[in-house]
Amino acid sequence: MLRHSSCYLQVIFRLMSFSVKRKQKIMLYNVAQLMKASVGTSLGYDIQEEEIQLDEDLKVIGPIDGHVRIRRTNQGLLVDGWVDLTLELTCTRCLNIFEQSMHVTFMEQFHPTVDIVTGLALPPIEEEEAFPIDDHHLIDITEAIRQQVLLALPIATLCREDCAGLCSQCGHDLNLGPCDCKPEVDTRFSVLEKLLQNGSGSES
Repeated sequence: MLRHSSCYLQVIFRLMSFSVKRKQKIMLYNVAQLMKASVGTSLGYDIQEEEIQLDEDLKVIGPIDGHVRIRRTNQGLLVDGWVDLTLELTCTRCLNIFEQSMHVTFMEQFHPTVDIVTGLALPPIEEEEAFPIDDHHLIDITEAIRQQVLLALPIATLCREDCAGLCSQCGHDLNLGPCDCKPEVDTRFSVLEKLLQNGSGSES
């Protein structure tokens, strides 16, 4: 009985989720039926999303592939999974644009904002890190994935580990070869050099 119930939930869940995602470029799921299920019930789905943009500063190249598992808990839902995606980034040394493949895992709590039976509003969640299940029993995992992608990015994004960067004088991309600029002299040593020259000149 439990197996047939789970299969039924999967069909309803997938149909309702598909109709919503066709209209919006976000990863949105309807969990109304799952919220009515017993604690411990879980459903898993493959993620295959096209044209999803996580952030204005995070340009996704190509599709986002992965898997998500949604489990009923006594407080709401526990959502975990992983995604593979490719980002278009700017190298912090040479400023060239490059593509970076990433594998990101996520796990977040989602709490209801309305009672699944009565439809009445529930008290706000005190946990700052919890995500809401809206009053239409929808969850959006886009933000959860976006946050994990941002955390996975290094402070300095490099097109390659040995990126030579740009010439500080002419701006030439040193990855393409050397430029004609003379090496910069450390101003601290140039002052010392002048003092030594002046000292030797006064002695003569």
